[in-house]
Amino acid sequence: MSVFDKVKQGVEEELRAWDQPSMGLGVIHNGKIEICQGFGLADVETGRRADADTLYQIGSCSKAFTAAAAAVLVDQGKLDWDKPVIEYLPWIRFMDPFTTYNATTRDLLCHRTGLPRHDAYWIDGPCTRREMVENLRNMQPAWSFRSNWCYQNTCFVAVGMLIEQLSGKTWEEFVRENLLEPIGMTRTTFFVDDIAGDPNHAEPYDRPVPTDLSGMVKIPFLKSDREDKAKGVGAPYGPAGSIMSTVRDMLKWVEFNLNNGKVGDKQVVSEENMKELHKPQMLMREPLLTDFAEMGFYSYGLGWFTETFRGRRMVEHGGNINGFTALVTMVPEEKLGIVSLVNFNDSFDTYATTYDLIDAALGESGGDWQKRLRGFVSEVFGSIVEQMKGQNGEPVQGTTPAHPLQEYVGTYRNACYGDIVVGEEAGQLTFTYNKRKSPLAHFHFETFCIDDAHALFNGMTLDFETGKRGKVDAIRFGIVMNPAAKDEIFRRVEE
Repeated sequence: MSVFDKVKQGVEEELRAWDQPSMGLGVIHNGKIEICQGFGLADVETGRRADADTLYQIGSCSKAFTAAAAAVLVDQGKLDWDKPVIEYLPWIRFMDPFTTYNATTRDLLCHRTGLPRHDAYWIDGPCTRREMVENLRNMQPAWSFRSNWCYQNTCFVAVGMLIEQLSGKTWEEFVRENLLEPIGMTRTTFFVDDIAGDPNHAEPYDRPVPTDLSGMVKIPFLKSDREDKAKGVGAPYGPAGSIMSTVRDMLKWVEFNLNNGKVGDKQVVSEENMKELHKPQMLMREPLLTDFAEMGFYSYGLGWFTETFRGRRMVEHGGNINGFTALVTMVPEEKLGIVSLVNFNDSFDTYATTYDLIDAALGESGGDWQKRLRGFVSEVFGSIVEQMKGQNGEPVQGTTPAHPLQEYVGTYRNACYGDIVVGEEAGQLTFTYNKRKSPLAHFHFETFCIDDAHALFNGMTLDFETGKRGKVDAIRFGIVMNPAAKDEIFRRVEE
């Protein structure tokens, strides 16, 4: 009888309570694999069940692989954690010159460059990996360098480019040869074609309506137009979040980390540098989720979050990419590692089940994590509409646009985010960004609201600006989606 049996026996019931299709779950404790199996349906439509070898996308859990790949280069003497990145990539630039000449690999890997996320430009965007990193020069900082922690995907892509520069291999090749193969992760891959074409893969699902926590609908895999497996070209955002894996493989990854870089008798990454990845590097002002009483000391290492859970040090990282959620967690003091993979967008069952399992290992009770996390999700997702109303304020009634609708039609360009295309259809303006077209509803005066329940920017407002010549010449838009960041200005492209 295992201390984890009660949690394991309840997994499928909890999947039904969360209204989510499947979970790949793995637990290793004191060097012994306690759980390694799939629960629920990898494909709801066909009834195909998940198992330990079902492929899931792991999203930002990929970041730890990029950090470990950098550690390999440090071990080889090719990279110094604290040497400015510009000494390796002479072309890299940030908007702030001080950041350009001082940002190190350590800074990029622990999210302390002063940049907010700036994610919208690359999701379904047209840029290559190199262009993503070149775009750092166009990103407005929200804080001064090293003064604040903020999650930043493009900086991890920059480390991927650094790995390519120093190794002469693609990021995918380097990670495979130096990590996946020595660890024995034979099912792990980087290409959407691999997961979509594999007979044992999980299909991606999401909520039919983002603010409604019931129901599920199959959605497409996120695949960049730039990704081309035949040519060995991975997703531009690859180093930040493109890996696909299984519970069985990810348990090998967890064991590798718990053993401080050792596989069998072979030290794949030095113990010194593995500990560097796991130790706190940058304090966070607040937790990523919510301030649970059992948790504290929120900080970030190199590719890992590090905090305390019931007084023990916990090293973990979640991942979310269209239709998939992942969570990898370790409690080193207890020699405990947990992997939870779900084929559902923004699933928090990963956290609830993981915390239940940690409590089981510690002999703790009363966490009631499933109920508490469902309450948290219900509060966050259920209040999205009200939150947006709070940000936008109340519309001023009885106002009209200052120009005929046709005068707003055109292409508006921003150096960082590219083009917004405004059109008119049947007497209503439309908003197109990175392939997604949405209707624009008049809010008041020169402010319009994106009215599309499934759009990334649903409910957000944008303001048209009139120039000195009396013509609409710009859009002011909070596309960064961070209250600390300035609005971005999109200038009209003269035709």
